Amino acid sequence: MVSTAHVPTDAFRPRDVRPVVAVTMSPLRRFFGVIVRPDTFRNITYLLLGLPLGTAWFTAMVTGVSVAASMLVVALVGIPMLLAMWYLSRMSANVERAVANRLLHQQIPYAPVASHHRGNVWVRLRAMSREQDRWREAGFLMLRFPVGIATFTAVAVALATPFWVAWAPFQARLADHPFGNWALSSEMEEIAMSGWSWFCVPAGLLLLFVAFHALNGLARACSRWNTSWLGNDA
Repeated sequence: MVSTAHVPTDAFRPRDVRPVVAVTMSPLRRFFGVIVRPDTFRNITYLLLGLPLGTAWFTAMVTGVSVAASMLVVALVGIPMLLAMWYLSRMSANVERAVANRLLHQQIPYAPVASHHRGNVWVRLRAMSREQDRWREAGFLMLRFPVGIATFTAVAVALATPFWVAWAPFQARLADHPFGNWALSSEMEEIAMSGWSWFCVPAGLLLLFVAFHALNGLARACSRWNTSWLGNDA
């Protein structure tokens, strides 16, 4: 029989076990901390890139398909051109996947550029044209242009509005005709010249934080759109 007379009473107690405390951020800290979070600026960068990327994809797709279709009438060279458009569409979609993964912290897997189909150009073109994933990618690239315009405009308006609200009292006192000569300019100038107009400065700063939260929400919506169109489970 093994004696336990000399074994201390706390020998079998777990060592260095501390309770796990969930760190919760206060609502005020969540609201005002949005301006210093790196994810906020990555989201804004993604929304701004929608315009140049969407313009590039839309121009390339429309031009390539139009030229290839016109060449089918006069020569068979349009067939390999249409096949090349499928490769271009896949590569462009992979660029979109890379941008989303980098800026929005998504994990969308890349699609293989090389086709597994074998045969001549016509056989491969017909086989690739039956793949739903390629049509979905082409549709995403075409929609990227209007969506990119919308996201770029949203960023411009969301960031410019707080600035102009906060700057309005200063503008009214520095310029002769701060709001132009349109119908309501005199009323706006009168309001901006009043003593209450200085409340526009903190109001504009508050709107800036609201704008950052709104743009983050728009970026999250874009993430869901990317996953539904470019993900494996689309």
